[in-house]
Amino acid sequence: MAGGSTNPGDVVKPEPGRRAPTFSQVTIAVLLLGLAWRVLRYALGFPIWGDEAFVAVDFVARDYREMIQPSLYGQIVPLAFMWAELAVSRLLGLSEWALRLLPLLAGIAALLLFRRFTARVLPRRAAGLALAVFAASYYVVRHGAEVKPYITDLLIALGLTMLAWAVYQRPRELRYWTALILFAGAAVWCSYPAAFVGGSVGLLLTWLLWRQRFQGRVLAGWLLFGLVLSGSFLAMYVTIARPHAEFAARLTDTWAQAFPPLGQPWKLPAWLFAVHTGLMLAYPHGGTAPGSIGTFLCVVLGAVRLARTRPALLLLLLGPLPLAFIAAAIRVYPYGGSARTMLYMAPAFCLLTGIGLLTALEYLAPRVALLARRIQARRDGPAVALPAATRSASARAAALVGVGALAVIPLAAMVGDSLRPYQSRASLRSREAVRAIARQTAPGDCWVVFNADRRVPYAPYLGDWRGVGGQFVFDAMRFAPVPVAWAPAPESIGCEPGKRLWLLVYKAEGRKVAFPHDQLEAYVAAVEERLGPPRRESHVVKSEPNKSEMIEVFEFAK
Repeated sequence: MAGGSTNPGDVVKPEPGRRAPTFSQVTIAVLLLGLAWRVLRYALGFPIWGDEAFVAVDFVARDYREMIQPSLYGQIVPLAFMWAELAVSRLLGLSEWALRLLPLLAGIAALLLFRRFTARVLPRRAAGLALAVFAASYYVVRHGAEVKPYITDLLIALGLTMLAWAVYQRPRELRYWTALILFAGAAVWCSYPAAFVGGSVGLLLTWLLWRQRFQGRVLAGWLLFGLVLSGSFLAMYVTIARPHAEFAARLTDTWAQAFPPLGQPWKLPAWLFAVHTGLMLAYPHGGTAPGSIGTFLCVVLGAVRLARTRPALLLLLLGPLPLAFIAAAIRVYPYGGSARTMLYMAPAFCLLTGIGLLTALEYLAPRVALLARRIQARRDGPAVALPAATRSASARAAALVGVGALAVIPLAAMVGDSLRPYQSRASLRSREAVRAIARQTAPGDCWVVFNADRRVPYAPYLGDWRGVGGQFVFDAMRFAPVPVAWAPAPESIGCEPGKRLWLLVYKAEGRKVAFPHDQLEAYVAAVEERLGPPRRESHVVKSEPNKSEMIEVFEFAK
């Protein structure tokens, strides 16, 4: 047509030298960005904060045998994770980078395995979108750089899922059965929610057994899997999980909102809505209910579509949820309430979100293109129906744009993490305050902490302050260049002649547990009577209208 115009149905090809990136190229780019974000967040060395510190304290104070006993601060952490972290701390030290090395490796491995799994079970565009969601998910990245077992929960769940699907696809291959059975037996010692995923695998294998009409090898594998999984879990539960849970019974208060209100059934529908549109489904991002409703709708769309094509895979992915709900109903494990305790479901949720997002884009993109054509037709002439080739091209372009949009999240997050390399300013200030005191301490000096690491009648117990106290305990233990005495009786305090005594006090005002100022005054007076008046300085950790925290230091030099 003269003037270089095109027919309305023609697809305009890009000019040479201006080729748009392909879908595969954009998918690889988002994968690399996801890896870069994980490595950068690890490299920035965020200060170990309260929740992490409560676990990390055990690596300073205990050995391998003592790890079998309940955690010092009532943390419910699998034994294998504690042993692995203790081994790393003995080898590499207690720095942020040493203690977070295993979570980093687990996070990287999970991303690479998720890419491989989605490429095998999903069409190319759905796999790319699912990978982009996973790579850009904040909580997956965050917990891949923390001294907690949540990212290993995710990795082990993904490993069980992949092995189970391999068995389902090739039920006559002994190597897959062997790998699945051995891995399941070990998994429950590495991850508590692996029991839910293992139960889901059992459901899939039962379906397989029915389809195979109880064929001998499948029946043997099914029985052996059930025996190994249940036997290993029972041994772990009796020796580790139950005594740890009993010691940490206070956590049931923390998880109260994550237990279904079965005693008030009229509240159950609202509870279910809040749980499934809240942080439990915050992929790639989200918030408290209904902050993650977009992801919830994508998961529903993805589940409906997958049910039509691969119902067995859907059973495997979502099978842990009813088992987890039962556990929450009897108040032994939370259902929802946070992303971290449900992180083992991240592979399933991200995979279904990718399918659901593609379904929505395939529905919307041609309609948007047709609407644009009709708007143009009002100006240039009569509207022409959208050809099938153009509808398909618009759907492909929408998927490409979707992956590209998700790639922006890791880029923005890396900038944000670089500008704010800490979980909170309080955690940064607390760590730097203890470091500053350590730098002033000379060999032969003494460190005494007024706050107790156990319950005594004349000083406050740091454990009552939860994470705030946990971080201070951990930082004092790892940074102190001299031995630390925790709340010794004041009459027993003393140092060698010519050496200084540093009395450290963590003061937290405005918390549920009031700070005992009268006990501190009596304690300082008793030491001052023997060593003379101290030099005094304060390091403010947090200052808010109704809450403040500081580390106060009394330097005695007789």
